[in-house]
Amino acid sequence: MSTTTSAHIRAGTWRLAWVLLVLSLAGLAATGGCSSEPAQEPSAAAPAQAPAEDTPAPRKSEGSFAATGAMGNDRQYHTMVTLPDGRVLTAGGRGKGVGGHRALVHTSAEIYDPATGEWAYTGDLAEGRRKHLLAVLPGGSVLAAGGTDLSGFEAIRTAEIWDPASGTWSATGSINVAREKAAWAVLSDGRVVLTGGVDTKRLKRLSSVEIYDPGTGEWAPAAPMSVERTLHTATTLLDGRILVSGGGKLDGPHLDSAEVYDPTTDEWTDSGSMAEGRVLHTATVLSDGRVLVVGGTGKKTSAEIWDPVSSSWTPAGETGQPRAEHVAILLADGRVLVTGGLGVKGSAEIFDPATMSWTEAPDMVEARYRHAAALLPDGRVLLAGGNGEEEALSESELFSP
Repeated sequence: MSTTTSAHIRAGTWRLAWVLLVLSLAGLAATGGCSSEPAQEPSAAAPAQAPAEDTPAPRKSEGSFAATGAMGNDRQYHTMVTLPDGRVLTAGGRGKGVGGHRALVHTSAEIYDPATGEWAYTGDLAEGRRKHLLAVLPGGSVLAAGGTDLSGFEAIRTAEIWDPASGTWSATGSINVAREKAAWAVLSDGRVVLTGGVDTKRLKRLSSVEIYDPGTGEWAPAAPMSVERTLHTATTLLDGRILVSGGGKLDGPHLDSAEVYDPTTDEWTDSGSMAEGRVLHTATVLSDGRVLVVGGTGKKTSAEIWDPVSSSWTPAGETGQPRAEHVAILLADGRVLVTGGLGVKGSAEIFDPATMSWTEAPDMVEARYRHAAALLPDGRVLLAGGNGEEEALSESELFSP
């Protein structure tokens, strides 16, 4: 090959390389970047897909659970309340005991501080209590009343008040009838209504009702319910009335009836029947005033909603798992978080009243039932104690929506 011919070939090669470089740079300018994957044209057999933002992948879970400080005592059958300053108070409950001894009922009380994520002891109750009433009163003091002793067969009549300034408990008026398996609710004027239960002295289920007045420190009888109820719910409505639902013996029969108490007239009125009888269920007031009822003993997955305007019940879908002795709490955004349940369930679900649908949430850090929950000022939910894989728990966790 001649020198001239070789030079022409090299020149042609350089011109081809320059053209390819220019075309490559033009392609980058058109796409605004580069990719390690070759571009693919849509074919007739595989039409182009819509942008990802137009078809979001369905979410099976939302929110998260994270461990926080553990209580000083393991507790189940305890109760918790959110204080006006955003901290959470718990008191009493049944523990596992110490050093292999039999289980005990705690006299201790503890306060959770969301700022530190830790629990600290406050003053002790005068009596150990489990399954007792715990309610925040006007001014931030807390009423603890009733409950049962260690045997579980002896109801307690006494009541005491916790003072947030001193962190101590002092005696107040005793309940007129010692009762267990009762339900309570706080009226808008700060009084506390205690309904039904079992009179452990006479082994009789009760329809009777009594009201605690913080102003006098005494309990006074109120109009009785239409039927005897135990293991039922009592829920304060947005209009100040109280809805009670269900109840009955643990092994049945279970009541499907519900009724409403009006404190202004001291009267009860029928509020329709649920689709099925329930005990150990939950009843949660929604942001619009309706009430969501979930589960109950007997492997129930059904949920239903009571409407205060029509005083009627309608189905509200089904939970993914049957739930009893679970917890349900209204979130700041109007949805309802349901956690745990009998059988040591670690699962959680969320009900959205806007769509009347249930969504699976992530599992809790600890599987639990007979636990307690409290809504914190920042929208998180504190879950503490309960019965877990090794009976009573001290562990706590936070749910962040």
